[in-house]
Amino acid sequence: MKKLLFFAVFCLTACSVVTFFSCSAQAPQANLKTDIDSLSYAYGMMNSQGLDQYLEQQLGIKSKAAKEEFFKSFLEATKIDKKDTATIARITARAQGQQIGLMVMNQRFPMSNEQVFGTDSTQTLNKAQFLAGFLAAAKNEKMLMKQEDVQMYTQTKTAAIQAKINEPLKAKNQAFLDKNKSAAGIVTTASGLQYKVVKEGAGVKPAMGDTVLVNYKLTDIDGKQIQSNDSIKFVIGSVIPGWNEGIQLMAPGSKYMLYIPYELGYGEQGQRPNIGPYATLIFDVDLLKVSQKKAGPAAPATAPHPQIQIAPKK
Repeated sequence: MKKLLFFAVFCLTACSVVTFFSCSAQAPQANLKTDIDSLSYAYGMMNSQGLDQYLEQQLGIKSKAAKEEFFKSFLEATKIDKKDTATIARITARAQGQQIGLMVMNQRFPMSNEQVFGTDSTQTLNKAQFLAGFLAAAKNEKMLMKQEDVQMYTQTKTAAIQAKINEPLKAKNQAFLDKNKSAAGIVTTASGLQYKVVKEGAGVKPAMGDTVLVNYKLTDIDGKQIQSNDSIKFVIGSVIPGWNEGIQLMAPGSKYMLYIPYELGYGEQGQRPNIGPYATLIFDVDLLKVSQKKAGPAAPATAPHPQIQIAPKK
């Protein structure tokens, strides 16, 4: 492990000067005529330990062709005199440009595309215009939009596109809630929360700031289970509004079904990857125990937005 870590540090530096050159260098031929030759060769072998593992696991260089390109560039870099700082700086800049270019196209562009179009693979941002905007802002020249307006513009346009794409999902979830509110045993509160008492407990109901111990299962309107946790503690006021409201209706020992509309859950955007836009959350909840809050500052009336998960997955 020490050898691999040592080489990883070395490789992070070496890789910053790896690039494609116009010519190729030939590997020196081994010829161990003297003790110094042999000692040099041995040190070379020792310093290469961990390289193959590092290339494959950390850099993703696995194929024979990719490794040949790596060693070609490696040999070219070894020909540069360490005093030639101008060449080293140019090569380093070029290598970093290649690496960041790959990162932008393979990570940032797809991420931006998903922010706009979600899982709709039939639509996409324009790669050429994405790069034009990226370079204009990065170089701080010839920008066709004001930098201070970009964030608001992207938020407004993205929201409009997302609303159009997700309209069928919004309608589907609303239709479920409209039908569900007429089902036997369903109660709808003023906020729009729907619930059903499966089993009624006894004792003092929890209030904001109290800590509760619960079992729960979360499913969507199609019956797909999203999450399940047993014996989980949380403070009322620290989770989504639908939970904050619903759990306060329950006494210890109760079992309720909570049907939480998106306005009281994770909103218009949902929480990818498991909770989609406009998602209705269906919770099967057992309230096991209530611990009243200690005296001190009052708990917030609503949870912060966006919401974190109810509890970590097990």
